[in-house]
Amino acid sequence: MHDEHAFLAAIRADLEDDLRRLVYADWLDDRGDPRGPFLRLHLALRAAGPDHLDRVPAEHELSRLRVGLDPAWLAVVEPELAPRRDDDLDRLPCRCFDAGYEDRQWPALSFHTEPQDTECDSWKRLLDLVEEAAADGRKEFIPGAALGADQWSRIVTLPPTIGKLTAVRRLYLYGSHLVRIPPEIGRMTALEEFDPYTSYRLHWFPYEITRCPNLRKSRVSTRALYGNFKYRPPFPQLDPGVGPSLGQVEPSRLPLRNRPAEFTRPCSVCGRPFEDRRLHRVWISLRVATDVLPLLVNACSEDCIKRLPGPPDGYVPTPHRGGPDIPQPPTNW
Repeated sequence: MHDEHAFLAAIRADLEDDLRRLVYADWLDDRGDPRGPFLRLHLALRAAGPDHLDRVPAEHELSRLRVGLDPAWLAVVEPELAPRRDDDLDRLPCRCFDAGYEDRQWPALSFHTEPQDTECDSWKRLLDLVEEAAADGRKEFIPGAALGADQWSRIVTLPPTIGKLTAVRRLYLYGSHLVRIPPEIGRMTALEEFDPYTSYRLHWFPYEITRCPNLRKSRVSTRALYGNFKYRPPFPQLDPGVGPSLGQVEPSRLPLRNRPAEFTRPCSVCGRPFEDRRLHRVWISLRVATDVLPLLVNACSEDCIKRLPGPPDGYVPTPHRGGPDIPQPPTNW
C-alpha cells in the first residue's frame, strides 16, 4: 500500500491485526512522520502485560506523543480511547466473560491493556487529589466524587502515588472504570475499608494488597473476578513470554526514548528487588478483607512462591499460571 487512506481502511477492516499497524508504522517512519513512534509504542503496550515494568513510563511517553494528534486518526488506530458518548458514562460494559456465561465453555481470557492517558485533565486532577490527601492526612479518599462522572470514566488505573496515602482508612472507588490497581496500594498501611464496587472491568488485584495489615472490610463485584465462585471464568495465562492474549509475545522491554536505568521490581512476597524475567509469576486466590480475590504475584524465586499462604476451600488449591485448562471447583451459585 502506498496511500495512507488504504492503510487506515485496512486497519478499520481488522482492528486486531497488529501486522497491518506495524507496516503502517514503518511507512510513517520512512517519511519522518512523528505518528510512527506513537503507533509503534502503542502496539508494544498492547502486547505488554498490565504489570510490565515498562508500562508506567510507556504510558507517560505515549501520552506525550499523543498530544496534538488528529482525533479522527486516533479513533482509527487507538479505538479503545475514542471519546465516549455521555450516555455511555454510567457503565462501560465489559465483554470479557460473555462467551462463557451460558454454557461455561470458557475461551482463553485476556488482560485489559487499555493505556492510561496521563496528559488528560482527569489524570492531572487525580494526581492533585492524591497529593492533597497525602498532605492533609485525611482518613477517607473518594476520588470519583471530586472528579465527577465524565472525568472519573477516563481513569483506568490509580497512580503509583497512592502509596503516599498512609493515613487513609477508607478507599472508595464506587462506579469506577478501572482495569487495574497498582501494587503501591500495599503501602496504604492504615487502610481498613476498600470499596471498588461496580468496577466491572476490574478482574484481578496485585498481591501487594495483602500488605495492608488493617484491611478488614471490602465490597467487590465478585462476578467480575477471574475464578469467581459464581461462574468460574479462567485466569489469563502467565507463561514466560506470553502477552496479554494467547498467541501474543510479550516484549521484554518497550521502545522508550527515556528508558528507566534499572529493570528490577520488588518481589511481591519478600519485597527484595530482583531482575524480573517473568519466571515466577503466578495467580493465587486469597481472602482479602471480606472477599476472595484473584491476586497476581510477581515473585523473585520458587522459594517465595512456596511461602504463599494456601487459598480457601472452593478455589484452585495452589499457585498456578492460569489458562483455560486449569481445573477449578464447580460453581457455587
